Amino acid sequence: MSKSHITPGKLVATGIIVPELHYDPYLRDWWIFSKETAQDKHYPIPLRLGLEVMIQLNNNPFIIRIVRNVHSFLQPGYICEGRGQSSGISTSASAAITSVYQSIFGSKTKYAGLSYLGLDQPETAQKLLEGITFHPFIIELENITVFVSCLGKITISNTNKVGYNYAASLFHKYRRVQSVFYQHIDKNFFVITIYQNSQIVAEYKDISPNAVWNKTGVLMSILGDTLFVINHSITLNKINQARQELGSCQLPNQCMLTDWNNEIIMEHLYELYLKRNIRRSVEWRQVFQNWMQQKSHIIELYTHFCEIYDLDYKFQERELHAWRMMLHATGCTNITPYNKDVSCNEFWTNAPDPEKDRKTIAKLYEEGLLNVNSQADTLWNCFRNSYNANSKGIDGKMRILSIIAEKFTYKEIIEQLELAWHENIPELMDLDAPH
Repeated sequence: MSKSHITPGKLVATGIIVPELHYDPYLRDWWIFSKETAQDKHYPIPLRLGLEVMIQLNNNPFIIRIVRNVHSFLQPGYICEGRGQSSGISTSASAAITSVYQSIFGSKTKYAGLSYLGLDQPETAQKLLEGITFHPFIIELENITVFVSCLGKITISNTNKVGYNYAASLFHKYRRVQSVFYQHIDKNFFVITIYQNSQIVAEYKDISPNAVWNKTGVLMSILGDTLFVINHSITLNKINQARQELGSCQLPNQCMLTDWNNEIIMEHLYELYLKRNIRRSVEWRQVFQNWMQQKSHIIELYTHFCEIYDLDYKFQERELHAWRMMLHATGCTNITPYNKDVSCNEFWTNAPDPEKDRKTIAKLYEEGLLNVNSQADTLWNCFRNSYNANSKGIDGKMRILSIIAEKFTYKEIIEQLELAWHENIPELMDLDAPH
C-alpha cells in the first residue's frame, strides 16, 4: 500500500523508561538509532514501555502499544488493535500491524512498522526524550555494532577513562545461537555476560578486556580492547564531554529512576546523603542496581539491604536516616501502610507514580497478607508496653514479670527487651529464684 493511505502516528501515551530494558543488554531493541543522522539531537529515540501511538490506515484508527515480549522479557513486544481485532504480542511493530490489517481487510499488504509511527517527528521525539540524562550511542567495528549504555563513574579529576559500571553490548552468535554479549566493568574485573532470549547462558570474568574475550572463544580476530570500545575516539569524546558538563553545570540534589544509570548524578547524591553516614565498604550502588533489575517496583527495605549488609548487621538510626534521605532524593517513595508500632518493616517503590503501589501494599496489609509481624514480636511488644505503662506501679509490673518468667528465662527477657541494668529494679533478680 502507498503511504498516501497512511496518516502519521499520533502519540497517545509516552510510556516509561525502565533501566533494565533501556540501559542493559537489549538496549538496541529499545531505542531507534540513526547512523545517517548521528548528530541529530532527536536521536536515539527511546521506545518506552507502555508507549501508545494511533495511526490511520485506510481511514481506520489503529493503536500500537509497546509491552514486554512474552518469550524474551528483556525485549519489546508490540500489540496492534483496530476494529475489534488484536494482533496479540508480536516481536515487531511490522508483524503486529500487518497481522491486524490483513485480518480486517483480507489483504496481503505488509507494513514496515516503526517507520509509520511518526516517532521521529520533532514534537513527538521531544516528549519521548523528556527526563533522559544519558543517551546511549553506537560504534561501528568491522561489521559489528557496539551499543554503549553507560560510561561508568566519571569525575572531574579523573583521566579520560571509562569507570566502574561501564557497559556496552553487541550481538553475535554463541554456540550457533544469536546472542547478546553484555560487556561491563565490575570493580577491577572486565565481565562478559552472554544472553539468549533474555536468559544468561554464560559469563566470563578477567582482569583485562583481551583476557576475558579470549575465554569466550568468539571473535578471536578482534582484540578485546577493541570490542569493549573503551579507547575508541567516540567513547573518549563522550567521556570528555561528560567531564566538562560535570565541571560547568550545577548538579541536581534529586533525580528520578531514569537517572540511576547516570554515574555522575548518583555519585553526587551519594556525596550529599550517604558518604558521611555509611561505611566505605558498603556497596551502595548495588541497592539501586539490584532494584532496577527486578520486575517489581516495590521492595521491603531491610530484606533488600540483606544483599549488601551482613544478616546480623545492626543499623544505627543515623545510618537509616541517611538511607531514607538518599531514597527520597533518587525518586523513591515510602509506601508503608502502618507505623513503627506495628512493625519495623518498610515498603518502598521506585515507580514514578507511586499511588498504584501504595494502594497495592495497603490492600495486602488490610487483608493480612503482608505477614509483617510474628507472634513472638507481638508478645514482646505487648509486654514492653505493659511494663512501661502499668498503672499499678511496681506491684503491677512485678506481676507481669512473674507471669512471663514462667515461660522465659531472665536472660531471654533482658535480650528481647534490651533493658539496661539500671532500669531493672533489684527485685528482678528474684525472678529466677524459686518461690
